[in-house]
Amino acid sequence: MNKIPSILLFSFIIFISSFVFGAEPEDEIKSLVSSLDSCKGCVFIRNGSEHKLDEAKAHLLKKYDAAKSKISSTEDFIKGLASKSSITGTPYKIKFPDGKEVESEKWLSDKLKELRNPPPATKQKKSK
Repeated sequence: MNKIPSILLFSFIIFISSFVFGAEPEDEIKSLVSSLDSCKGCVFIRNGSEHKLDEAKAHLLKKYDAAKSKISSTEDFIKGLASKSSITGTPYKIKFPDGKEVESEKWLSDKLKELRNPPPATKQKKSK
C-alpha cells in the first residue's frame, strides 16, 4: 500500500487547519496595531507621557516580538501587552484631538471587533 497519498492528505489537513483555527495571531495583531493610523490627530499616552502613534506602534510591536511565544491570541496581546505598562502597570491611553481619553484596552478591543466584523458595505443607489 502506498503511504504517500495519506501523508500528503494529512499534511494538507494540518496546513488548512492552521488557517481555520488561527494558529498564529501575528497578522491580526499587526493589522490591529496598524489600525492606530485611523485615529487621526490622536496621541498615545504611556506612563503619563504623550507619544506619536508611530512611536506607539513601534513600542507595541517591540513588546509583541519579545513575548510572541507566550501570546496565543489577539485578545492575549491586548490584555497582556497593549493595555498597560509591563513595568508600572499604568494603563495605556489614547487621547483624541478633542482631549477625550480612552484606555487602549477598550479602543483596541473595539477596533478588533471592527476588523473581525466589518460593517456591511453601503449600497449605492443606482441612478436611472
